[in-house]
Amino acid sequence: MFNITNTIIFLPFVPIFERLLTRLVPSKGFKEKPHLTDLDIRMLDTPLLAIEQSRKEIEKMSDGCSKMLAWSAELLQQDEPDKALADRLRQREQVLDSVQDEVAEFVTHLLSGNVPHSVATEARRQMHMADEYESVSDYILDLDKFDRKLRKEGERFSEQQRTDLVKLNSQVSGYLTEVNQALTAGNKAVLTKTDPTAKRIRDEVKQLRQKHLAELSGGSIAPVVMVAWLASLNAYSKIREHTREIAEAISEAR
Repeated sequence: MFNITNTIIFLPFVPIFERLLTRLVPSKGFKEKPHLTDLDIRMLDTPLLAIEQSRKEIEKMSDGCSKMLAWSAELLQQDEPDKALADRLRQREQVLDSVQDEVAEFVTHLLSGNVPHSVATEARRQMHMADEYESVSDYILDLDKFDRKLRKEGERFSEQQRTDLVKLNSQVSGYLTEVNQALTAGNKAVLTKTDPTAKRIRDEVKQLRQKHLAELSGGSIAPVVMVAWLASLNAYSKIREHTREIAEAISEAR
């Protein structure tokens, strides 16, 4: 009776106490980080649905990388780079960084539970692919950085160099598209199908390096152009390597 009486007496004063405490100890604002994926944490209770959901996000990453390659080639050929397109390229790279983090966190939570062996294997494979796609996006952004740095120095790749880079971009883009299609279709024969393309790209990069060294002997290339050219070739080579890693992961699917 004593507790009930006290509750009845103090109940009308609760709003007053609430306002007083709010003034004395104001709450700190918290801005929740926006999520860029459709991953639903509630799906973790159903591992098969959860792993399918994360796979869809990796497919979106693959599409984002393909678009970035196309934008990079377009910017390279422009006399005055389209600022909106350049911003879109940088923004997409940042988005893919965040998506990779969200996929990794989601899959890690999934693996912490009791999941079938096949789901655990697929989860690790997806984490690997997400990391590789994120690396691809980094190197694509680097391509634009090299070109912008040249422009700031008052230099440009020669017309022939731009033609060679656009051609190489097209080959790498085609290779990435083939691997992306294999990811969507679950084609485990992707390595057999795409390895000839990967080898052609490797040979093309090697030939362009040799061609560049031959041009250097004439002493007609500015040092900053030389550095940017070799760095661009290396970036395309790295994109090819990471794309092949993705192809290997697809071929290991169960």
